[in-house]
Amino acid sequence: RVPGDLVSVKTLKSEVAAAAVATSGCGPEGVEVMEVTEGAEVEQAFARLERLYTQLPAMEEKGAALARARSAAEVDGLAKAAAYRAAELVRAETLVAEAEACVCEAEAALVRSESAEGDAAEKAAHLGDLRLALMAAGTQRGLKVGPAQNAEHALAQALEASPFDTVEEARAALLPADSLAALSAEVQAYQADYAEALAVCQQLEDGEASEGLPQSATS
Repeated sequence: RVPGDLVSVKTLKSEVAAAAVATSGCGPEGVEVMEVTEGAEVEQAFARLERLYTQLPAMEEKGAALARARSAAEVDGLAKAAAYRAAELVRAETLVAEAEACVCEAEAALVRSESAEGDAAEKAAHLGDLRLALMAAGTQRGLKVGPAQNAEHALAQALEASPFDTVEEARAALLPADSLAALSAEVQAYQADYAEALAVCQQLEDGEASEGLPQSATS
């Protein structure tokens, strides 16, 4: 979140200036000299903070756009993962169906062979191999069910938490990777700059306030 409060900026500035006058122990001429020599840093610090504050509405819009783009990227990634897991499950189910068909065909062939007094032993052995293959395919299918369900659940949760109603809507809000990186860097740089400027002004206020305390209070 980008910090910012115009009232606090002006309040800090006025309090620092008032404390500087109150603690100077100088007459009007002394105050004027002090403001020239010591007030320049204060003016510069608060000018920087106020300049950053004027940029706040635009940066808040960019921050919202960044959050939207990141949410879109998350939904898109989870949608791709869910599609991949679903495709794996479909492939596994296809292998099970094929294995079942092979077993059925082999069972029918074994019945025909026994009726015709053919080589039933060989066909029985082949049927046994096919049944093992069916069991293996069923096991692989079972291993794919959980990941597919989890991926769908994760996608549904992300979509619910996002500002989008559908995956297609999220994908329409995607930004190119370089644009997303540039926007993220810009927002982060502004946040760091604002936080630093605000901290400097607060330190100036705290420093001037401590100078105004009686000696007994600061010892």
